[in-house]
Amino acid sequence: MKKQLLTAAIAAAASMGVSAEQFWADNSVSVLYGSDYTLTPNQDETNTLTTMTLEHVSGHSWGGLFYFIDRHVGESNFEETYGEFSPKFTLASFEDSVIKSVNAAFTYEFSSNSGGFSQDNYLYGVGADLAIPGMNFASVTYYYSQRNNTFDNGDNDHQITLTYGWSEGNFNIDGFLDYSTGTEDHDAEFNFTPQLTYNLGPALGTDNKVKVGIEYSYWNNKFGQKFVEDDDRDQNAVSLLLKVHL
Repeated sequence: MKKQLLTAAIAAAASMGVSAEQFWADNSVSVLYGSDYTLTPNQDETNTLTTMTLEHVSGHSWGGLFYFIDRHVGESNFEETYGEFSPKFTLASFEDSVIKSVNAAFTYEFSSNSGGFSQDNYLYGVGADLAIPGMNFASVTYYYSQRNNTFDNGDNDHQITLTYGWSEGNFNIDGFLDYSTGTEDHDAEFNFTPQLTYNLGPALGTDNKVKVGIEYSYWNNKFGQKFVEDDDRDQNAVSLLLKVHL
């Protein structure tokens, strides 16, 4: 059932893309370097990671599309590829309201790493794009998450995701917040990851945004693994960030 839902969402996005209008699109590549990442196999005490991210986001007459692929490389032979593919389909739109639209939302999460872990998770639910004064964008989405990974194919859970973006001049703050519920086989998780950046594009004489800054990752009960000691499950990691919009 989960694969059929995902396949239907991808097929719908592809078929709509043939005839529907694209309002806007943004593509970017990022490089991050930071330490204090937890639960990364074969790492040294600093748990240092270098990450390259390819990211796309676009708005369409039928809804929107967001996807990215991360490539993580550690200092002790740790490597991981992680990605998400997230189409949303507009069910209703509103004017002069804090709720801009209500959407059917889907996400496919996939990853594999050199420690032997892999996952294919399927999320589907409903969300809302919000019109909050002063914010560039904001949304809230409820997902039912069907989990499928190397270590457990256990109980599915529920997830709430918030996304947000704000800018003033060349300063930017954007990011996400995830909360997923606990089950018998894994604990609840909370992931808060903002990026604070400054756009150097004008100073460099280019119309493309060239952002420098930091990403902060706070992840309580990372992966929700009950067999991991409490002190090793919380992530507080700061990374230097360079992000170029293409």
